[in-house]
Amino acid sequence: MSALSDQEIQREIGISNPLHRLKLRLAIQEMVSLTSPSAPSTSRTTTGNVWVTREEMESENQAIPAFTTLAYGDMNHEWIGNEWLPSLGLPQYRSTFMECLVDARMLDHLTKKDLRGQLKMVDSFHRTSLQYGIQCLKRLNYDRKELERQREDSNNEVKDVLVWTNERVIRWVQSIGLREYASNLIESGVHGALIALDDSFDHNSMALALQIPTTNQQARQVLEREFNSLLALGTDRRPLSEGDGNFKRQPSWRRRLRPKEVGGMKEREAVMAGADGTGTLPSNFRIRGPGPQPMSTSPGSRRHQRDGHPAELT
Repeated sequence: MSALSDQEIQREIGISNPLHRLKLRLAIQEMVSLTSPSAPSTSRTTTGNVWVTREEMESENQAIPAFTTLAYGDMNHEWIGNEWLPSLGLPQYRSTFMECLVDARMLDHLTKKDLRGQLKMVDSFHRTSLQYGIQCLKRLNYDRKELERQREDSNNEVKDVLVWTNERVIRWVQSIGLREYASNLIESGVHGALIALDDSFDHNSMALALQIPTTNQQARQVLEREFNSLLALGTDRRPLSEGDGNFKRQPSWRRRLRPKEVGGMKEREAVMAGADGTGTLPSNFRIRGPGPQPMSTSPGSRRHQRDGHPAELT
């Protein structure tokens, strides 16, 4: 069984859904890892199927103990579809996840192609939301009882935001006086793990999710104050510096690229800084534009304009 290729599984067993084949392979892998001293030396294929050897799991300290197998059993595809997805604010994907029999064992192996194709999750923010939900489960070692315990403990307190459900976040928004916008978070994909782990998700992101108009500065100020307080009290996210209201954010992909020297930008920046570092510009300073430069007006190359008429070239 473990030696069958993807095509053979589809032909001999009749499993055409790639996620069903993934589920079968992961189940076999888990069985082999628990019962055999060594596993087949196969690897992840270009089709998206996953097969990790026992040696690879041990090298990454990810060998699956017996108690984790039981935890996976508690997190079957029915729990994923009926409880976990709604807790993330993603109940609209329940039917596709249930059809593909997605359980907790499969979550960390889902590719972008799987999410967009088989699971119909084309919204990039929803995919991001799902990934942070998976990160939360991994931090808890896929322990369903521990997840439920922490959610119960933080149900009425501002702590352990990591495990907050979408419904708990909605109740928090209502509690800070923004009840009229709270319902906009339904099926939004906003949940506690997203807030606690995504450094790029700030009060402006929350205002966008809540659909608070930019003209309503009072509501946005309340949200900024309360959101930053939530991060400080219930998450590990901290301000960049003492007294700074801006919390740590992941560097943008644009910052990772080497700046291009186009149009003499670096030269201009150096001039703008000033030769003495004071930033003071000389009185006759002019910025040269990126377009074609005017021709020289020296007497040897061009006559001065007279009486408002264009000068003639020599």
